[in-house]
Amino acid sequence: MRNLSVLLTLLLFLGGCSLAPKYVAPTSELPKSVGGDLAIDESWWKGFNDPNLDEIVREALEHNYDLAIAAGNTARARAALGLAKAQQYPNFSLSGEGARTWTRDPADSSKFIDGDSFALSGVLSFEVDLWSKLSDGKKSALSQLLATQAAQDTIRLSLISGVIESYYSLLALTYNERDIEDMLQGKERAYELRKSQAQAGALTELILSQVAANLNGTRTQLIDAKRQKEAAQNAFSVLLGRTPRAIFEDKAKLSDRFPSSALPSANLPSDLILRRPDIRAAEEGLKATNYSIGAARAQYLPSISLTGSAGFASAELGDLFNQESQSARAGIGVNLPIFSFGRIGAQVDAAHAAKEIAVAEYQKSVAVAFSEVRDALSRREQAAARLAQLREQTKYLRRALKLTRDQYESGYNDYIAVIDAETDLLTAQINQNAAEAENIAAQVQLYKALGGGYGVKADTKE
Repeated sequence: MRNLSVLLTLLLFLGGCSLAPKYVAPTSELPKSVGGDLAIDESWWKGFNDPNLDEIVREALEHNYDLAIAAGNTARARAALGLAKAQQYPNFSLSGEGARTWTRDPADSSKFIDGDSFALSGVLSFEVDLWSKLSDGKKSALSQLLATQAAQDTIRLSLISGVIESYYSLLALTYNERDIEDMLQGKERAYELRKSQAQAGALTELILSQVAANLNGTRTQLIDAKRQKEAAQNAFSVLLGRTPRAIFEDKAKLSDRFPSSALPSANLPSDLILRRPDIRAAEEGLKATNYSIGAARAQYLPSISLTGSAGFASAELGDLFNQESQSARAGIGVNLPIFSFGRIGAQVDAAHAAKEIAVAEYQKSVAVAFSEVRDALSRREQAAARLAQLREQTKYLRRALKLTRDQYESGYNDYIAVIDAETDLLTAQINQNAAEAENIAAQVQLYKALGGGYGVKADTKE
């Protein structure tokens, strides 16, 4: 008994000798950054001060199908971690049996002798984690959970960004429809006036035909604008996770204006980008492969299991729990692989290869992240400059249309000049609406490139 106690103490002392390589985070050559640490609010879109947008984002987060799938994957990874934790603890099972047997009577082969047997026992088994195989498996499962959570954050960030861009793109299409309708109303009034002038002989048939053709063209333009808006509305409803019925019955409530900028400056610390959920997912995936190497290596070495059982066995059910029916057993089992014909080596090689892939994926993620940030900064700057120019152009074209109409009424221009001025203004207004949406999209893409305010989750307890 004393020898067994010494052996158990020695096994517990040896437990925890991990064979996994020491984890060292891969280094990346990061660009210099100026300005102190910068924190982004996780609810950054509220900086647009648009209650309708806030409600739309909330709806998308509650009902989007892709996000629901990601949440399911996270729940599955959390269950896998729970299983890995449970493997480190003893397993206790209880079994019972009742049977009747028949054997031939040695004295008379034509007869059978029957007998009953009853048994009830509890079995306790425990694998000693000598080489930290189970511990490394748990750590790998934890990293997989964190990687899955980060992947869910990536999907959430992409969803929010997509919803905001689609929301303001839909608003731009709504503005297009409004601007075309306003222009169409003015052209319809002008056509009725020109038709009266033609009937009175004050306007040629050529001019009237040109006015009518331009009016029909604007009506066609309005039909196209309504079609584009309806298609965008339907796609937006799917993005929000609405049911087929809701797609037909519910319409997004839109704002009556485009928001102003509410985003950070271009001077950004490099470590802010490393908080991006996709980079965190890549690093946690790398950690998981690192611990998997230890678990694979441990298969070369012996595994030791401790077992114990206690119970009752009797030929009579009434005597099952008598003292004479008690039995107990304790033992130790050793499993040492001798010939695996390359199976274990192949698993170790595969674990090493998986780590090399994970290192490359992490470094690629970092490089892509900084590229996306640089592109987003450039896109935001160019979008803002383009929008400013289009706003000025629209202002001047609106003034030009008024002057052209005044000159026509005074007899200094023909009506074709008015038609051209109206066309130029409407085109500029549509371009400005698109530029307004593009300016917001550029700001949203910068937030997305910076990681959207996500940090390390608190759900890391072992």
